Amino acid sequence: MSSDIPQAEFRPVKVTQFVYGQGTRERILPGEVRASDRAVLSFRVAGEIANILVSPGDEVRMGDPLATLDPAIYEQQRAVAKAQFELAKVLFERASNLVEQGVVSRGDFDQSKSEFTVAQAALDKANSDLTYTRLLAPYDGVISKRYMRVFQYAQMQEPVLGIQTESAVDVSFQLPEQFIGALQRLNRFDNDHAAIQVKFDSRDEWFVAGLKELNTVADPDTGSYTLVVTLPIPEQLNVLPGMAASVKAVLPSDVNDGGLKVSEGAILESDGQSYVFRWLEGLNRVEKVPVVVESNRIIKGLNDGDWLVVAGASELVDGQNAVRWIKERGL
Repeated sequence: MSSDIPQAEFRPVKVTQFVYGQGTRERILPGEVRASDRAVLSFRVAGEIANILVSPGDEVRMGDPLATLDPAIYEQQRAVAKAQFELAKVLFERASNLVEQGVVSRGDFDQSKSEFTVAQAALDKANSDLTYTRLLAPYDGVISKRYMRVFQYAQMQEPVLGIQTESAVDVSFQLPEQFIGALQRLNRFDNDHAAIQVKFDSRDEWFVAGLKELNTVADPDTGSYTLVVTLPIPEQLNVLPGMAASVKAVLPSDVNDGGLKVSEGAILESDGQSYVFRWLEGLNRVEKVPVVVESNRIIKGLNDGDWLVVAGASELVDGQNAVRWIKERGL
């Protein structure tokens, strides 16, 4: 603390109490459950489906086998590729020895080397194709749909199974244009308060959710924007895509209200950072606090119940003794 601050003197300061959510209201909006992460699985090669090892609703772990193709043709192709590779390898090794002795020309050697490289690539491809006859789970999840059955012929990249995660769930809902900016500010600058909560029809309880997606094109019918929030699936609660949900959003009651509005005399600027002074009631002292300010509104930096010095900030020093100024009767 600086030695030039007169500790025995208490400067009167004008303060107001900061309350989070001042000028806000809760809005309940209809939503729809969506799978958080979902994928359509397919084989990377074509063939007849030999086995489908799972059914819709089965839980799987990453790497679990889900389905297989008849591997006979790919095993034959690998056998042919391996034989051609072994022959090309022998010819290349022979040519390598003979070219040093001058028995074969450099051109014949280069041709032998090229054929060996091509045969090696063909063998690698044959091994990969054989591996691709097995369809594995890409992550932990639940099988959501089966598109094909055993003995059907699956083309390359044709849908066979659907999978979705079981640890998280998304909820989509629509929000009018005038509230989009306010909701983004609450999510970006205030981590201590839940701007969005979700309730499912099967349980009378609200769950905190985080903003995941915001469509930048409005719905042509409603003029609203579609938002997607995500949250962990609550324990002992069966939540499936397509189910109804309710979304509670904390939004300003006035579209221009996004935080406590303060006068310019309450804000200090230093090196691109905004500061205000907080009056510590029990200590009769002021404290310099960094804050986030947008359009003269404090978005982040103060807590519920803090006493904000609303004027004369430029004349105060961090740690200075101060008392709350009370307007005298008749003034």
